[in-house]
Amino acid sequence: MKKLEKTDLFLIIFLVIIIIVTIVCFIYRDVGELLDVSNWFDEEALGTANYWMAIGIVSILCFIGAIIPIPVPYMIPVALFSAAWVAGNVYTAGILITGIVFFSAISNTIGDILDYYIGRGAEHVLSQDDPELQNRWSQVILKKPKVIPGVILIFGMSPLPESLLMVPLGMIKYDVKKTFVWMFLGKIIMMLIMALLGIFAQQYLGLFSSEGITGLIIGLASLYIMWAMIVFMVKKSPKREK
Repeated sequence: MKKLEKTDLFLIIFLVIIIIVTIVCFIYRDVGELLDVSNWFDEEALGTANYWMAIGIVSILCFIGAIIPIPVPYMIPVALFSAAWVAGNVYTAGILITGIVFFSAISNTIGDILDYYIGRGAEHVLSQDDPELQNRWSQVILKKPKVIPGVILIFGMSPLPESLLMVPLGMIKYDVKKTFVWMFLGKIIMMLIMALLGIFAQQYLGLFSSEGITGLIIGLASLYIMWAMIVFMVKKSPKREK
């Protein structure tokens, strides 16, 4: 019988915990309110919050989310603020949303670039120790350099942990300007999508409504999505070259 790997054990335990949390939330609704998205933010409070304070908070969350090597739903506040601003004043919402999309994208990209330079430092250390310790993703990047911009764009558009890509890019010393441009473009697209999803949820799904269980379902679904992304990155990472 094949021995269970540590990563598999972690994923199983993580999933079991999420399932238990789901059951508890539906049995004990008081507990469920903690994960109910509609209770996390108040539409009126978001809509009347100081704009630059909102920009600062979201930018910090996006920066931290970029430097942590696990999926973090740092883009959710972009959706929530966008929905609140549209509900408050449709005519000025476009300008406000443009600002939060830009600043969240730029702060997230800056965090990713830090991972890039961490990769450069790792390359210097590994080159003096054992070159074979290079990250498995860097092996694929070296073999297919033409696909690098597309890969960066995909990582930027998705909530996948960019550290898994940016560190290898730093290790192979891929052009930092190209890295920044493609990642920033991907982040702009992602934040725009999140803003539109927030507006859609506010208008059609009753995300901010105190009635129903929509908010709880969205909150719990985010846990399963985060788990699925971790599984994908763990199981689908390139095999190490022999």
